[in-house]
Formats: sequence, structure tokens, C-alpha cells
Amino acid sequence: MKISKIAFLMLLAISLQANAQLKKGDVLDKIVAIVGEQMITESEVKGRIVFMMQQDKSVRFDDPVMFKQVLDGIIDEKLMIEKAKLDSIVVTDEEIEERWDVFLQQSVMQLGSEQRVEQVYGMSIPKMKNDFKEEIKNKILNQKIVEKEFAQVEISQVELEEFYKKYQDSLPTMPESYSLYRVVKKAKAKTQDKEEIYKMALRIRDSIIQSSNFDNFAKKYSQDIATKDDGGNLGWIQKGKFLPELEKAGFALLPGEISLPIETPLGYHILKLVDKRKDEINVSHILFKIGQSDDDKEWAKTFLDSLQKNIKSLDEFKEVAKQVSDDEESRGFGGSMGNVTMDGLTAQAKEAIEKMGLNQITTPITFNTDVNNFSYQIIYKEKVVPSHKINLQQDYQIIQQQAMQYKKMDLYNKWIAKLRKELYWEIIQN
Repeated sequence: MKISKIAFLMLLAISLQANAQLKKGDVLDKIVAIVGEQMITESEVKGRIVFMMQQDKSVRFDDPVMFKQVLDGIIDEKLMIEKAKLDSIVVTDEEIEERWDVFLQQSVMQLGSEQRVEQVYGMSIPKMKNDFKEEIKNKILNQKIVEKEFAQVEISQVELEEFYKKYQDSLPTMPESYSLYRVVKKAKAKTQDKEEIYKMALRIRDSIIQSSNFDNFAKKYSQDIATKDDGGNLGWIQKGKFLPELEKAGFALLPGEISLPIETPLGYHILKLVDKRKDEINVSHILFKIGQSDDDKEWAKTFLDSLQKNIKSLDEFKEVAKQVSDDEESRGFGGSMGNVTMDGLTAQAKEAIEKMGLNQITTPITFNTDVNNFSYQIIYKEKVVPSHKINLQQDYQIIQQQAMQYKKMDLYNKWIAKLRKELYWEIIQN
């Protein structure tokens, strides 16, 4: 069973937003269950219920059935973590960084800005990264153990036909859709732009050392909106809960010392060590973000515009997508997006698709508008697929996917039941 990037992000968002809700609430914190060496608190369960209430108005905070369902789900997650540890599955810092970056980008796209993300979660983005590191690690462990257990599952032709025969009356009518392909190009920041930001950070560091007034420079230059007005102060941060690059530099500093510019996925940072204990540091920082310039964006747009004018067939488009597209999910399939309904498109893509004929390519349109990951796309419109009752002739691949998902879910439930018998867990009664 392979968990998609979108599904992973949804699961991560639920956990992180539930945790954020807890920080704002007054929920009692007592142990309600134990799984291996992991404890589940009442606040962890109720935090998820609070999040669910925001999505579904029918969910009641004091519903004991809902509490039991959510608790059971968390127990299953913890059991998978225990199993992953027993199987010596490892999560690297690089994997955590990558998942965090993707989650942050998706959050900014959804909420509109980094400032809005910080408002929703009630903390600065660097602090979010520190506080949520363990949660991200656990989600990756869950994903890896599930993929390990179910990666080799296959569906036979007989199983597929039996699934279709059993469920064909309840399978949905397929809405009108379009067979689409895309090529995506990111507006990558130029090396010289990064060098200029680094040199500026160096000049500001020199000025700070001469003036001994870190706070004023943080208020004036830092692009970390959540901390700049407080002189860039991040407070006390425990070892293992900081960006790795900043943690290494921070623990190497002496109190009052100012670091050279340090690069992280967020940009360049100047650190000031306020105080240090054995396993934690009190630091302030000035953040210089590394974004994409208008020239970078124009280059990506011009590159795709050239492709759009020169590609003459779908076969050419597929080959180009495999070679140059920056969209990881579609590149290996020649840029194929599958059969997409209008509801599955952005307003800009929808307008472009509606206006053009078959076997045509859109002019460059935006794919991702995040300031640090801006990109354009061109889309090839192959054919229109009329609305129809789902059937094996037209929708073989979709039915195959549904049959596979059904089989994997059945195996997954049996696997969880087996873990519940083999591993230690206990619900703590009131």
C-alpha cells in the first residue's frame, strides 16, 4: 500500500492543526492509553476532535463514541510506529526536511501567506518546524511501514472481475472529463541572486558587530514576521527540535556571539546566542528569505512558451515531459494527469482548457504561486471523455485502482488486528 503525497499531507495537516488547537485550549492532559513505550493523552484525542468539529458541524466534543473512535485510530498509528521501530526502519533528517518543506508550501498556497499560516497555528514558522518535527517523523515512519507491508500486493484479473461484478451497481457514474497532460517548470532562483542575499547578510552582520544592537537590525531587516518585532527572539529551544543547520551553529556559539550567515530551506539566518544550557539554547535570528525574482519567473514562462510553440504531437509532448518537467507526480508518466473533471482544475486552467480544441496546448499558466516555489505549466488537451456509467471497457484502470484499494484495505485491517494481538497496548480506565 503506497500513501500518496496528497494523502500524507492531509494526515499531517490533521495532526499538526489538532496540536495547534491544543495549545490554544484548556483541555486536561491525562494518560488515556499506552502503546509500547508511547503514551496517548486525553488532550491528544480531544485535539483531533476539535479539528474534526471545524470540518464537520455534526461532530460533538462530548460524544463518547467519537472519543473511542479517535482513540482507536491513534492507537493504530502508535502500533505502526512500534512495528516500524522493531523492523529498524529509519527516518533521516533530510526526509523530515523535505516533508516539512512540502507541507509548508501547501499550507501557504491554501491559506494565502506565511503570515496567515503563523496566525492559524499560533506560532512562528521556525517554531512550528521545531515543535512538529517529531510528529512529521512519526507520520513518515507510518508511511514507510505501510509501504513495506503492502508494496508487493497485486490484483489478479480474476479478483478485478469479481470486484466489478460484486460492486458494479454501486459504482458511480463518471462525469464528463478531459484526458490531459502537463509539463511544469519551476522559476528557480539564480545562483547570483543567492550570492547577493548572502553578501547583504554578511554586511548586516558586520554592522551588528560594530553597533552591538542585534534587536534593532532584526526589527529592520528580518523577514520572519512572527519574531522580528521581538528582536528576532526564538526563545529556548531543546536539542533535536531545531533546524539542523541552526542547531549545529547555535550550540557552537558562545553567549552574545553572532554567527556568519547560515543557509536553511527558509533562506539565510544570522544567529545570536542569548544563553545556553546543556541541552537547549536561547537564540535570536534574522531571516533573509531566498525567493524567486521576476526574471526567474519570466525565464520559466519563456521556456514553456517555446515548448508550446514547437511541440507538434502528443508523443512529442510526453517525451518532453519525461525529460524536463518539474512535476514529480506526472513526469514519469509522460506528464499524464489522467482523466480530469473541470472541478479538479484551477480557475485559470479551467478557462484555458474550455477555450481550446482537442490536441492543442495551452500557453503557460501558473502551477504554483508560492513565493519560494513559483512555477508555470503548459497542458495538452487530448480528448473529451463523456459522462457514462463506469465500466470495464472505458474505465479499466479506475476499476483496477478501486479493486486494488479494496484489497489493500482488507489486508490492512487484518494486519492492524494482528498488531493489536502481538504488541503491547492498553487503554487506561478512568
